[in-house]
Amino acid sequence: SNLFGLCPFHNEKTGSFSVSPDKQISHCFGCKKGGGAVNFIMEIENLSYPDAIRFLAQRAGMTVPEDDRDGMDKLRARLIALNKDAARYYYQVLQSEEGKAVQEYLDRRRISKKVAVNFGMGASPDSWDSLLTTMLKKGYSKSELLEAKLIVQTKQGRLYDMFRNRLMLPVINVRGDVVGFGSRVIDNSEPKYMNTPETSVYSKRHN
Repeated sequence: SNLFGLCPFHNEKTGSFSVSPDKQISHCFGCKKGGGAVNFIMEIENLSYPDAIRFLAQRAGMTVPEDDRDGMDKLRARLIALNKDAARYYYQVLQSEEGKAVQEYLDRRRISKKVAVNFGMGASPDSWDSLLTTMLKKGYSKSELLEAKLIVQTKQGRLYDMFRNRLMLPVINVRGDVVGFGSRVIDNSEPKYMNTPETSVYSKRHN
């Protein structure tokens, strides 16, 4: 009545991972990991309990009721939408004259356009506030841009883009949301690599 296969949580040559369709549970007789569907998704996708519920609900075409008493869910939705629009902006820049230097860098590294498109690669222009200006025109606020760590504020109150003159790579979670960015310079400036710091939608440990 049980199904057996190789355990996805540790390396083995003989299948010791058991799944019981009737009981809706799994168990590995080797590493001892197991539980229900939610536990499995939490382990295999490295998700918290609420995110595992959302993941399974999305697979099943169901809607998860959200507790919006403190407004955090609305903020999360806005930041995810902002990151998605920022990813689109960086992608468009790469296709334009502004992104020529980044495209030449990709050519030197023999990264084809097909690969760049598949991974949603983009380019941040060599400008102080191009993303800031574009996102403000789309209706996002300065506070949302700061919360998403897409812009930086100086002690004097000046705002500028965090990513400038860089190859941009969106960080996409298991639900398909853009939650942050990784980047690399195309010249000899420092830091060579720069990533989105921790935000309310991006956790390095979970993503």
